[in-house]
Amino acid sequence: MAFFLLLTAGARAQEDAGQARFDIPAQPLPAALDSFSRQSGYQVSADAGDLAGQRSHPVNGDLTVSSALDRLLAGTGLSWYFGAGRTVVVRGPVALGDAQMLPAVKVQGDAPRQAAAADRPYATAGSSAYIGKKDIERFRGLSVGDMFKGTTGVLVAENRNSGGLNINIRGMQGQGRVPVLVDGARQETTVYRGYAGVTSRSYVDPDLIGGVEIDKGPTMGASGTGAIGGLVSMHTLNADDIAKPGNDWGLRLRGSLVGNNSGSPAPIGTQAGYNVGGLATPSHYRTDCQAGSTLCDGIYNLNNAYPPDGSMDRPGLLDFDGHAGSLAVTRRLAGADLVAAYAQRRQGNYFAGEHGPTPTLDLSDRIDRGFYTEIRPEVDGASRVRGGEEVVNTHFESESVLLKTRLYPSDEHTLDLSYLRYDSEYGELMPSELLWLGRIKQTRASEVTANTYTARYQWQPFDNDWLDLDSHFWHTDTESRNNSYSDEMLELLNGRPGTEIYQRWGGDVSNTTSITSLGDLQFRYGLAWQREDVEPKDDKVGEDFAMRDGEREETSGFLAMKWTFVPTLTLDAGIRYTRYQTEDNTPVEVDDQASEYCVDGDDDGLCDPLYNDFSGSGSAPMASLLWEPLRGLQFFAKYSEALRMPSLFETTSGFSVAAVPGQRIKPERAKNKEVGMNILKDDLFAGGDALRFKLAYFENRTEDYITRTIPNTWDNTSIGQNAALFRIQNLESVEFHGLELSLEYDLGWVYTELGGTRYNDIELCHEGSYRRQRCTDYGVASSYINNMIPPKWQANATLGFRLFDRTLEVGARNTWMGARNRVPEYNDQTAGRFARPIPWHKYSILDAFVTWTPNDTLSVDFNVDNVTDEYYLDALSLGMVPAPGRTARLGVTVNY
Repeated sequence: MAFFLLLTAGARAQEDAGQARFDIPAQPLPAALDSFSRQSGYQVSADAGDLAGQRSHPVNGDLTVSSALDRLLAGTGLSWYFGAGRTVVVRGPVALGDAQMLPAVKVQGDAPRQAAAADRPYATAGSSAYIGKKDIERFRGLSVGDMFKGTTGVLVAENRNSGGLNINIRGMQGQGRVPVLVDGARQETTVYRGYAGVTSRSYVDPDLIGGVEIDKGPTMGASGTGAIGGLVSMHTLNADDIAKPGNDWGLRLRGSLVGNNSGSPAPIGTQAGYNVGGLATPSHYRTDCQAGSTLCDGIYNLNNAYPPDGSMDRPGLLDFDGHAGSLAVTRRLAGADLVAAYAQRRQGNYFAGEHGPTPTLDLSDRIDRGFYTEIRPEVDGASRVRGGEEVVNTHFESESVLLKTRLYPSDEHTLDLSYLRYDSEYGELMPSELLWLGRIKQTRASEVTANTYTARYQWQPFDNDWLDLDSHFWHTDTESRNNSYSDEMLELLNGRPGTEIYQRWGGDVSNTTSITSLGDLQFRYGLAWQREDVEPKDDKVGEDFAMRDGEREETSGFLAMKWTFVPTLTLDAGIRYTRYQTEDNTPVEVDDQASEYCVDGDDDGLCDPLYNDFSGSGSAPMASLLWEPLRGLQFFAKYSEALRMPSLFETTSGFSVAAVPGQRIKPERAKNKEVGMNILKDDLFAGGDALRFKLAYFENRTEDYITRTIPNTWDNTSIGQNAALFRIQNLESVEFHGLELSLEYDLGWVYTELGGTRYNDIELCHEGSYRRQRCTDYGVASSYINNMIPPKWQANATLGFRLFDRTLEVGARNTWMGARNRVPEYNDQTAGRFARPIPWHKYSILDAFVTWTPNDTLSVDFNVDNVTDEYYLDALSLGMVPAPGRTARLGVTVNY
């Protein structure tokens, strides 16, 4: 008996393979162990007689395999230990002196191939996705957003500007529509991008991320407030990501070399791209001047239409001028896990591809002026940057530090504390300069520092089905300075960009109650709160570009029920209530004493300054039904509503648009419908194979969509920033309907992944002045949404092989992207306005990878991104910035 107990304890210490998310209601024990196997990726062996008549305790939340089994089996008198491979053995009480193994039967779920997070998209009512650490490292790319490439229904807007993330899910992005959480904390800031619009950014280094979960559409959880488009949840590295199974310490050292870049930023003022004239440059050139004439000299010399030759000095494929590295260490103590990590990245401006729709300079528009020939050049192509040319302002440098601990005061309590610091300098260029100014030039680097503090407490008593407490508390502090204008532009504007401080505080608490007397019935309920403050760092005249200064507070509560009322049917329903309030600290000046907004409270004969103050509340329901007629085969239907209250940006004053005091801005209301099917089967066509399949049809409608657009003729434009040009308003509705498919098949030595999204209806409807058509599929005058509309189709396919006893993995992934929705030649609703739709061609990008893993200590990766060196613009780019051409990456990871 003593030997058996020592064996069990040793097996637990050596083979507990980390955390997974469990959602197992109280139920007959055989069914509960089947769910455990499905969600953990472990096979379970047990004696059928030991399980007969036993019921499990509920298990919910992120837990280790050991903790989950302890909770599941609490009060049953059964014990367990790790067997060979990914196997758990459950057995009844052992008589003293009895150490032999009882005959066992296998209670195996359908997911022993991989952990629960990767399988969850194929076992839930609704659409979701998961990006594991391996895929993050493999498809890291040159930009942070490249790790999302190939995820169906998900795009990253403005991926080549800054190191930030702006996620688009099924047409929804920005202003909190798709929150990005890092260990439960929101960090999003809004960055002004000139008259082309705004972008939302969240900053993170992928080398410190252990996994990404993506919910497509509203979620009924404490962290889902306002997430009408979806939710992106990232968790930073933890002890299980670093230490090998069975070790109480671990070290991971990762280094990589990156090609196709200049290694360091180009000198300020370095030019790139064709110069076809614009602000501060002539709109034409001259040639064929008479001998001795100076009419063709200076700014009119045709050579000025071309940048210097140095911008075409592209390095060779294996010239690795950029680099990245990270070091992560962990130590497991009796009651705590400690983690510390550091990551650094430095790369210069990248070079565009050389094949495909590269731009050319059209000089055919010529006029004979007698003394010279006047030439008005035009660029034939989507961008002015030439094929194979250095793309200025795409350099990037960052440093990140992660400190993290998990405390185990007892088996029922866990406390997670973390600190993440992110410092970056990066290049970016204002879209207006790319569109309207003559020369594209290297500018000064932008800067951002983001500090994230998080705490999470969980209390899960073994013997209390009414209590399963989970709480988060967090704070983010982001300081950013965006130097996106060239020096010439700043001289015209007579100012310098200021530094913005954006702070958020938040917290949530939720509980899960299981009522076993009514079958598999579960109630979830909780509260969430967050506060936002934004302000300029200083108030120097000419420095702050009318930066925003305001506060916002939001609270919400939810109640949900999950009930498996028959073994094959599960109903999940709930409702969320949300309220918010914002205050603008920037006064709105009223000069016209006859204006309806003029109030003279102090009788000084002048209109008092006004301040924006908005508030509102509302509730939204959600329900889904999941039917599993056969194990591993599911059909589902889901209806979800969600509210997004107006953001801090949308309710405060600043350049180039401001809310108007007294204006009613209604919250956005999403009304989404989705039906689909899941297949999650192992050993289907051959022993050891695994099939994952999901097909979903969705109809997403967002009413009262908030955006910038032009004022109506009946609107009062006497006050507000650029009130005659822009106004924050509610559109009638925005709709995206489509079909989405995801498939994974793994035969061991070969595997494939397929995915795609096809929109059969995109519709933006707005009643307003100067509207020839109420609804279009391409945009609204001067609206931010014009460059948030995804292409009508996108697809991806991956094929990989595991060779030489799986020590060598080779494969490739191809991504196909449709062109931007066509803007009509006539009756274009966006013509002559700002924020015109940015076009992109359809493109097909092939990425290849090789991974050599001779043992569990060393791994070597070699990747070639964009193998065919295509020239293309990413979908949802605000500026005409081409993506990187063929790029080689070499990485080495060492785990101790």
